[in-house]
Amino acid sequence: MKIFTSLVLFTCLCFTGFAQQRPQHTQYVQNNFLLNPAAAGTESYIDIRNSYRNQWVGMEGAPTTYYTSINASLDKNDRNVVPPSKSKNSYVASEQTVNKNNRFHVRPHHGVGAVLQLDKSGLLRTFSLNLNYAYHLPLTKEINLSGGVSAGLMQYRLNKQDINMQVKEDPFVAGEIGNMNKFDLGVGLWLYSSDFYVGLSSMQVLRSETKSSNNGTVAPLQNHYYATGGIRLRVSNNISFTPSLMVKVAENGIYMVDVNAKAAYGRRFWAGASYRQKDAVAGMAGVFINHMLDVSYSYDLTTSDLSRVSANSHEIVVGIKLNNPQKTICPQWVW
Repeated sequence: MKIFTSLVLFTCLCFTGFAQQRPQHTQYVQNNFLLNPAAAGTESYIDIRNSYRNQWVGMEGAPTTYYTSINASLDKNDRNVVPPSKSKNSYVASEQTVNKNNRFHVRPHHGVGAVLQLDKSGLLRTFSLNLNYAYHLPLTKEINLSGGVSAGLMQYRLNKQDINMQVKEDPFVAGEIGNMNKFDLGVGLWLYSSDFYVGLSSMQVLRSETKSSNNGTVAPLQNHYYATGGIRLRVSNNISFTPSLMVKVAENGIYMVDVNAKAAYGRRFWAGASYRQKDAVAGMAGVFINHMLDVSYSYDLTTSDLSRVSANSHEIVVGIKLNNPQKTICPQWVW
């Protein structure tokens, strides 16, 4: 099973038409920067996210994914406002921190960041490192637009030593095709306020190709497109409800729709649910421990045919906020 899973996943890299090539995440809803470089620098602090995902527990060779992301804003004006008061009304308190002398709540600024990711699927290991840049421009007093670009390197390695070959000259694991380095490029747009966001992005824009030295086999990267949107509804002074939607489309025509909903209390605790079309349903929960640390966990219930041979999926995310003079506990901009 381990060899079979690895070869199937690796074949997906070599041909268009089988599956998406990027790792699956459930908690992207609290780190949209993963899928859209334009989201870099949205907040005024340095945001660091560390994640571990164990997918399809019980299946030999099932995917496990690790990532660390970091992004920060440069020259964002709300770094110098006074910290929020200890009012019980957290939303009013946050609004009181805005510098009323500014025409815009956020002035034009830059965002920078990086994402390091390691994905293991059986005998196949994928490593990627991307650097990101975004420019944020206020359109009105409340609404902002940013555009971003991501560039980096993707490395695929197949552990050939653990494969018992039926055909010794199999082109998919022979020669250079087992170890590939590819250049990655992504672009995105992010329209946002404190109450809504809409994002469009495309990852793996360049069709980086690798040719085998023995048969000319081509392994192109597929372009992936993401469209997302969410709105924060303030139910009361301390409770908010945020429904969101994500549509993912691969170049080969494969698409997936995610529907998410999340409720937050006092900007300290949150819980939510997600439905991934023809794949899984998930429950999520998190706590903002203080202005530096937050932790969240999600559990996916597999609804596809894989549920017959595997258990479900676990994902944990630990967030760290640095250079946070406002002592912001929960992100001020919708996530």
